[in-house]
Order: sequence, then C-alpha cells, then structure tokens
Amino acid sequence: MHYARICKHWKTVGLNLHSSCKLAFALLLCTLPLHAASLSLGTGNDWYTMGLGYNQDDGLSFGAEVQLSLDSGLSIQLDAQAYTDRIVSQRRFDVMTASVSYPFTFHATNLETVISPAVGMTMTGNLGFQNIQNSYHDLIGRDPVLLAYDDCTQDAHPYLSLTAISGHFFDLLFLGVGLDAKVIPSWEYSVSSSMHLAYHDILAVQLGYEMKWGEDLYPTQKTQEARYEGLKLGYTYDGGLLQSFYTTYLTSGYSYGGFAFDVLSLLSPKSFTQADFTFSTGFLYDELGQQSRLFAFSFGNISFETRHKNGPMFNRMEDQDDRLNIGAWTIGYQMGPENTKSLALPYAKLLAGLQRFNLQQDYTTTLSEEIRPIVGLEVGLRIGKHGQWVIGNQSYRFRLATSVHYVLFHNTIPLIPDFSEHTGPLLFQFGLVIDIEHDLKN
Repeated sequence: MHYARICKHWKTVGLNLHSSCKLAFALLLCTLPLHAASLSLGTGNDWYTMGLGYNQDDGLSFGAEVQLSLDSGLSIQLDAQAYTDRIVSQRRFDVMTASVSYPFTFHATNLETVISPAVGMTMTGNLGFQNIQNSYHDLIGRDPVLLAYDDCTQDAHPYLSLTAISGHFFDLLFLGVGLDAKVIPSWEYSVSSSMHLAYHDILAVQLGYEMKWGEDLYPTQKTQEARYEGLKLGYTYDGGLLQSFYTTYLTSGYSYGGFAFDVLSLLSPKSFTQADFTFSTGFLYDELGQQSRLFAFSFGNISFETRHKNGPMFNRMEDQDDRLNIGAWTIGYQMGPENTKSLALPYAKLLAGLQRFNLQQDYTTTLSEEIRPIVGLEVGLRIGKHGQWVIGNQSYRFRLATSVHYVLFHNTIPLIPDFSEHTGPLLFQFGLVIDIEHDLKN
C-alpha cells in the first residue's frame, strides 16, 4: 500500500493560474519526465453535500488542484481556492498555494507511521477567480456572484505544513490516527487531528476536529475560519483513474467535495481479473431536470448508496436565494444475469433507507427540515462486456438507470409551494452511472 494516499487530505478547487504562479506550474511540467507515478487534475465545489448541511452556496465555493507525484515519493501540488461571503460581509477573496512534499515512512512492531512535511508559497487576494465563477454561472443559467474583493492586490506568504498518520493494518483494513498542521505566516495557522479507517488503499473515512487562527488580513477571513473548523467528517476514494473526496464540518453545516483524474493511470498495465469491491458514481435527473449525484460502495450484490441534489429549485429559478438540499441514504440489493459475452445486460435493485428534505430561505432561514423512510426500485441496463474496459486493476462499466422512491409518511411533510414537487410521494430519476470494479488481489 502507498501510505501517502491515506494521509492525503484533499482540498481541491476551478483552476486559474495567476501570473505569479506560472513559473511554479512550468516547473511542475518540467518534472514529468522524472519517472512520474501520477498526475491528478481535480476540481471541487461546495455543492457536493452528500445531503448533509445546508448548501448555502457560500464559503469555499469552488476550486481546482494539480498534483504530480514521482516514483521517489516527492509530490508537487498547485491548489486554488475561491472564498465568498454573501451572508455577513458581502466580500470575497482567493487563495492559491504551490507546495512540495515528501513522505517519510517508519515501521515498528504492528505500527506504520508516515510523516509528510511540505514547503511552498501561498498567494491571497484578488487572483481573478470571480471571472471564472461568473462565466460558469452564466453558462448554466445561475445568478452571478457579484462581491467586492477584500483586497484588490495580491499578497505572498510562506507555506509550511506537516501531515502525520500512524496506525495498524488488519488484513485489508487500516485503523489509525492522524495529525495535520499548517503554518502560513501573516495569513493563517491551523491544526487538526483525525481518526482514519481505510479499506485497502482505495477508500478512507476520517472523523476529526480542526482549529484555525487567522491574522485577520481581510474582514471576511474570520467568517471563513468559523465555517471550516470544528468537528469534521470526510472520505477519500482513490480509484486509479477517478478519485473522489468530501469533507463536511458538522458544526457549521458547510462542506466541500469533488473529483480528480489521474491521467497517467491510463498507462498502467492491465491486471484486472475479478471484482472484489465496486465504487459507483453518476448523475441522475428528476422530472424537473434537477440533477442528483450518486455515490455508492458495493460488496457483491449489497450496496451502500447516497444521492443528493441541491441548489436553487429548477421549478422556481426566479428566486435563487432559496436553496434545497435533498439527500437519500439507502442500502441496496442488486439482481441480474452476468454474461461475459453480452454487451448489455438488464438488472434490478431493491432499495430502502432514509431521505432528508431541507429548504433554506435567503441562505440562512430553514423552511423545511424533514427526514422520512423510503423504499425504492431501480432497473436499468449494464453497458459493455465484463472486463472490457480495464485500466490497471480496475474495470469500468456503465449503467443506464431508472429509479423510483416511495416516501413513507409523505403526507406529514409541511406543504411549501414549489418545494412540495420535490418531496413525493413518488420520486422518479433517470441517468448514467459508472461502476469501477476493483481487483484487490492485483
């Protein structure tokens, strides 16, 4: 196992390279011939909620990351973050960090420890991310985010961090504790501790606590610190080509997540022979055109799934300050024939779990907070032969999925104009899902 993968705590964000970082980006590209192990290109957004929190479309709004890891273990990373504050100060600021890190591994009896120091430079201020955000909002028909920058200039700060994780392997499971500390003089200091539970080198869940101390360079900075500290829960998934991450701060209700692609994984030799574990993700749409994001982990026929849709209501787009956040958490059982020679195979899945219905008015006032049990049925087609599209020890398959959820006790949910169309009793969705099957023996 590559222990640094367990230590890695993603904070990815829409990439806009300010002129002061172009040199660092050029140096990163120049290192590609030095036996690069991975090159991940990632993007993140606060609309990854997993159905938790409130999706206020505020705080750490979006961003991107470029990370290059060499065979030696050396890692070079460019990390961009765009912060907005519509609720308190009506201000915004951008952050970009270029850093280099290296993992040091220590072995002791029944204990593995990895310590990864990093050094680099952080830029803050007006890095032009507002133009990226509003261009994207215009493309998808959302209201522009017109907030003044706290500082129209750019400030440079040294960056130092240390990540340490130590624990024990129980066959395919890893249980450990971690510590993260960051020192950015004249900007921010932070420390966090977490418990880590990892499955092989694929899936890791973290539960921890984070504290921050800022230099209050901008009025908005203190607000953002309060949003992204305290008790936190998150996961990271490393699927070779596709990687995914998510962190929610349980006290404030703010969260951030996204995905990345390791483009160098396309060069990995094929070694897949059987499916021991499956990660699924996809996009599903209801009758109103509202998009839900699916994340699922499957062992054989049993799956653990979450679906969440959030943002302004598509059936009331004229009032985008009212935002829904609807999440479903279910256990599924899938049935269907398996034939290695067939290009398309039908399947059916039974689902049962809980669904949350949340609606926020003007980002801050809760109009609805309801949780109800649900049962569901999903049917669809699995596209492609088993083992047809293989990268390394992963096999990729697509599914066309149609599902219906029945909301029990739906008549006890208070009726709210337009929002009631999202609360049942029957909730239909249709979309495309990708299954990533992992061969743990290769």
